[in-house]
Amino acid sequence: MTVRKVRTAAVATAAGLALSLLALPVTPAGAAPAQPAADPQALAATASDQAAAAGLDQLRKGADEAFHRLGTTPGGAGLFYSSYERTYRGLKVVGGDAVVVADGAGRVLDTAAAETAPIGVATKAAFDATKAASVARTQLPTVDSVSAPELVVLAGSAPKLAYEVVVAGRTAKAPSNLHVFVDAATGAVLDQRDDVKAEAPETTGSAGSTALAGTGNSYYVGNVGIDTTGSGSSFSMRDPGRTGISCGREGGSVFTGTDNAWGSGSGTDLETACVDTLFSVQTEWNMLRDWLGRNGINGSGGGYPASVGLNDVNAYWNGSSTHFGHSQDNRRQATSMDVVGHEFGHGIFQTTPGGAGGGNENGGLNESTGDIFGALTEAYANNPKDTPDYQVGEGVNLVGQGPIRYMYDPSLVGDPNCYSSSIPSTEVHAAAGPQNHWFYLLAEGSAAAGKPASPTCDNSTVSGIGIQKAGKIFYNGLLKKTSSWNHKAARKATLEAALALYPGSCTEFTAVKAAWNAVSVPAVSGEPSGCSTRAAVAPDISLANIKAHLNQLQAIAQQNGGNRSAGGGYAASVSYVEQKLQAAGYTVTRQTCTSCAGRTQNLIAEWPKGDANQVLMLGAHLDSVSAGPGINDNGSGSASILEVALTLARTDPAMAERVRFAWWADEESGMRGSRFYVSSLSSADRTKIKTYLNFDMIGSKNWGYFVYDDVASVKAVFDEYFTSVGIQTEGDSEGDGRSDHASFKSAGIPVGGLATGAGDVKTAAQQQKWGGTAGAAFDNCYHRSCDTVSNIPDTPLERNSDAIGYAVWKLATT
Repeated sequence: MTVRKVRTAAVATAAGLALSLLALPVTPAGAAPAQPAADPQALAATASDQAAAAGLDQLRKGADEAFHRLGTTPGGAGLFYSSYERTYRGLKVVGGDAVVVADGAGRVLDTAAAETAPIGVATKAAFDATKAASVARTQLPTVDSVSAPELVVLAGSAPKLAYEVVVAGRTAKAPSNLHVFVDAATGAVLDQRDDVKAEAPETTGSAGSTALAGTGNSYYVGNVGIDTTGSGSSFSMRDPGRTGISCGREGGSVFTGTDNAWGSGSGTDLETACVDTLFSVQTEWNMLRDWLGRNGINGSGGGYPASVGLNDVNAYWNGSSTHFGHSQDNRRQATSMDVVGHEFGHGIFQTTPGGAGGGNENGGLNESTGDIFGALTEAYANNPKDTPDYQVGEGVNLVGQGPIRYMYDPSLVGDPNCYSSSIPSTEVHAAAGPQNHWFYLLAEGSAAAGKPASPTCDNSTVSGIGIQKAGKIFYNGLLKKTSSWNHKAARKATLEAALALYPGSCTEFTAVKAAWNAVSVPAVSGEPSGCSTRAAVAPDISLANIKAHLNQLQAIAQQNGGNRSAGGGYAASVSYVEQKLQAAGYTVTRQTCTSCAGRTQNLIAEWPKGDANQVLMLGAHLDSVSAGPGINDNGSGSASILEVALTLARTDPAMAERVRFAWWADEESGMRGSRFYVSSLSSADRTKIKTYLNFDMIGSKNWGYFVYDDVASVKAVFDEYFTSVGIQTEGDSEGDGRSDHASFKSAGIPVGGLATGAGDVKTAAQQQKWGGTAGAAFDNCYHRSCDTVSNIPDTPLERNSDAIGYAVWKLATT
């Protein structure tokens, strides 16, 4: 923004310019941009990596921390979910994980991070590692092995340096693979997390699907086809196409045979139990593929072995395999379809972002996840001998009392139907109640014909959307899971999933919300407040990409005397923007401004679609003052409209109007570039420009939300967006006559725009409205050397860039 005539330019500070915010690769000015990968998943992963490296606000990334991608999983609606492990000074951070959501065009749409306080711990242990192993050993009554202690940071409300020791053995009731976290300063046990998810207080129940390589005579589902390996007279119960899936005797090898016909149909026969197990997990695998788009149990084409004959009234998942025991009367093996689906469901929970997590509430959600995948597997199989239901373990009758859980009414076995503050201290199988109840209500409703009635906690009536839709929404919510997963996070994630999966309908979103309300899970900050099709019309403008552009502008300034003025890095800035636009398919023109200092050039780019007689024009000035790099003034506007332009090219919507973008020269000396451009237009060309939108300083550190109020109808478009995200705006007065829209306004062209404030002081009323600091300038680095990438917070930059995208799609697309 050009300085007011009554003011003088601020004196630059002597501080050096540090590239302090982004750790992204820098493309030298003049170099050709790298071509994006063609594969959508690769594009999403690359964009997510950039967002993680940039450390968006939501990820809460400290100066000594880094993120390392563990994997990228496709979800519904063309979205990809990348999971990240956090490190602190090279140490793994347990509970510091994060998820970045991006689409196949490389746009980052959302992030989630496990809840943790800022990390600032010492990295040298005071407590001996050998002693830590001894402390961990005492946590199990029977110990088979103890791993070497690993130094980690245990995140949470008070992060601590700790040893992680894995102790394998048994509890009093079941096997255990216990992760023990020992304080590296005191030797105290800080936390424990067991890979084994046992079914002792519960069970599950029944089978289903296709695969005709072998024939099986099962106990629960009759004669079925199962996929096995072998030929001639040598066969084994190892799946030939589903990597890792097999079934054998507990403590022994995979079952083999000579005729590819398996089982006797007896409840006590272990080979028969493996028929049920293989049929069930193969059905679950197919359900994941056909209904949810997941590739295998682990999401990357893999699964896990199963064993039967466990000498226990139990079944469990141990972190890498499933194990199935028998009923208390020893007449049946615990291998019904919902039990098998449940145990492998733990494997799905563990291999979605955030892993297995820890704590009772997280554990309850893990148990509920198993129940949900068991119900989905039964529904997909639709087997006449084990008809789909929402009871858990009814076929096994584990202890002679029927099902161990009822998803439609958890209280039938004494589990809570409703969420409350006591859930975090409730035993994990009982804590599965609220989410199980939610899933049933979402799938079937509270009073569906032919289905069990389901009482609601708020006495509401809920309409279901069907189990397949409910499963899709649940699973896509699960892809945003972190290690601090809880019911409120699940509510928010599934509401967001409903909007993403069904953008043209409010039915699904409304049902998800009603079901959560009906089990007393309260609304959480940041969740979608209502069903809107805005996101389906105007795509997210990637904050990570905008910050990458700002990083480039910062680097250009550093290479050119610390600024991007006419005598500094302005020309290199033009080259950088020009290359991006040309690669995206824009018609790009350089216009030499003969009245500008140094005869610098305006850069004009037009998207070659839409009515050429109806032009929506957007502009931002690309120069800075000589005192600094001008990353807010006005890298913020320049980078944001650049990313809007690139997003328009990537999505290529049907256009009603022609969209033209401009990056102006010499704004800081009196809007000379934009004045020259407007004066060079013929009367007819001026008439074609129906609206000019200007963006000057939209990332101020002590920000406000200002909307140009020159034209009410134009202001209303921006206000519509801000209202939809719960933000109040004010008309802009500080920028009147001080930026490039003035050149268009004086020529009679309708104008609009956004700003976050410059040197004016924030009032107490504005602090109340927007936060920040009253009595301080909106941008203390305005026209100073400290106007670097570290001068721009994520929040206003993201909100304003999305508002720009909203306006373009609203005004220019059909």
